[in-house]
Amino acid sequence: MSTNQDQKHISQDDSIDVIALLATLWQSRKLIVKTILVFLTLGILISLLSPVKYSASTVFVPQLGSEVKAPSGLSSLASLAGINLSSSGQGGGDISPLLYPNLSSNIPFKLTLLSAPITEDTRDTLDVQSYLLSQKSGINILGTIKKYTIGLPGLLLSGDTPTSSSQNGLISLTEEQKELVETLSEKYTVSVNEKEGYVAVSALDKNPVVAAKLVRIITANLQDEIIQKRLEKVQNNLDFTQNQYNQKKLEFEKIQDRLARFKDRNQNISNSLFLNELERIQAEYSIALNVVTELATQVESAKLQVNKDTPIFSVIEPVTVPTEREAPNRKLIVLIWVFLGVVISSGFVLVKNPVREILSEIISGK
Repeated sequence: MSTNQDQKHISQDDSIDVIALLATLWQSRKLIVKTILVFLTLGILISLLSPVKYSASTVFVPQLGSEVKAPSGLSSLASLAGINLSSSGQGGGDISPLLYPNLSSNIPFKLTLLSAPITEDTRDTLDVQSYLLSQKSGINILGTIKKYTIGLPGLLLSGDTPTSSSQNGLISLTEEQKELVETLSEKYTVSVNEKEGYVAVSALDKNPVVAAKLVRIITANLQDEIIQKRLEKVQNNLDFTQNQYNQKKLEFEKIQDRLARFKDRNQNISNSLFLNELERIQAEYSIALNVVTELATQVESAKLQVNKDTPIFSVIEPVTVPTEREAPNRKLIVLIWVFLGVVISSGFVLVKNPVREILSEIISGK
């Protein structure tokens, strides 16, 4: 029985505390309303002063194809010629699509993006680097294209590749390049949907046309990087086979000329020594001809393998110039600031008296 009474007493105390808190807030309602109005004004100002940004995007699916093994074109004749093409016909090295964001975030890739032209006017070419510099200084880009493409002291000219200094193969960026790379990193994202198998590229900028062009530039460079990485092995094989073919073709032509000269010099001679020499030269000629023929076949097979391994990118969502802004979300900004005003003002009203009492007790205790 006593337990029930205690619970009722506790619940009554809680109700009294809640009522007391509400009464305290009501008594300070003017302060709370003024604070909320101040925060509301700040939220409206911030939402209006926040730069408008547009988001453009594209979605594509990389069709990497299948690993097709090209037929081996060389027989034992290639071994006799000192050629080892046992690795020919192998497919290119695959790169997991999950690594595409890493390819798009490395420093060399970003430096390439900085030198990419962002305008199509051949008279006043503007690259990404110059555009970022103009945004940094807050200058109207439409009226100052020439200023940022000709004769800027200490800066790279438009169209020049912003290559960094390197020592022993290491990349070293200037302070300006570091800042530009960081700014560029904030403007685009590359993501991979592992379940659906597509790649999404998006860019954010206050100019909707520039946002769309950034997406197009990033996508083109990323696809070139993917192709280069995938074809590195088969391209090396093609280059090696082509070089071997060129060398053996020259050797074959020399043997062919030697055989012709030998026959011309010995047209009326038919002794055994002549026949032996003729057979040796003809044997060399036959071997060289077969090797060159097989190498020509191998070159064509390597070219076919390059074509088979070249990725094809199916565009699911093409790049379009955005018409609706991505940021700022003005309603959300205002609501957040109003909420902060309610929380801060209410918290101040509720803790003001307890803190004052605690401080007075501490002072009086001393």
